[in-house]
Amino acid sequence: KLFKPNKREVRMGLFDKMREPVVLKEDSSAKEQIEQLNSFLQTAPSEMRSQIEQDIRLLQYGIYGEDALMFELKNSHIPMFIMHDLFFELNGLKAQIDYLIVTRKIVFIIECKNLYGNITIDNNGNFTREVMMGKYYKKEGIYSPITQNQRHLDMIREIRRSSKPALLRSFFDSGFNDNYKSIVVLANTKSILKMQYAPKEIKEKVVKVDGLIGYI
Repeated sequence: KLFKPNKREVRMGLFDKMREPVVLKEDSSAKEQIEQLNSFLQTAPSEMRSQIEQDIRLLQYGIYGEDALMFELKNSHIPMFIMHDLFFELNGLKAQIDYLIVTRKIVFIIECKNLYGNITIDNNGNFTREVMMGKYYKKEGIYSPITQNQRHLDMIREIRRSSKPALLRSFFDSGFNDNYKSIVVLANTKSILKMQYAPKEIKEKVVKVDGLIGYI
């Protein structure tokens, strides 16, 4: 119910007395996974240990990025509700959303990426990464986080839409893109983001973590 943007309710209700962000959910399943992996590591066969240690490092790296994002949100002084690491399931489809932010006017669905290397988005919206390997740069394509987060947005839409009476669904659809926004946040402040040639609709959905509060 908290991410149902009823303008009258928002204007006359909860947000009237809010002056600071409110965190409704801060815990993360990733931290539980690390605890489980550390426990398993103690008794795991030697041939599995390196893979488990790598999985732990990747999870820790992701948590570091999400913690940096949470720090920005908590210190934003913007009245909003913050929910971290949400899991949704609908008609057999599943989605894990990094952050769902409810402000006075807009609900933001945020995908947090703590990517290493320099990130380029080309004129077709493709993401590539450059990483220094010794004396040379290695360039590789990466799966678009825009596409990934769009699936999350689509699921939120279906969940909200299915709760509406049939007569109101077309009205809900017409206003959805004004009330719900997808953002990809790059949490690694050392990465260089190059997107001068990216399509406008892509530029509007990608921001570095130190620019998130200004974006909101």
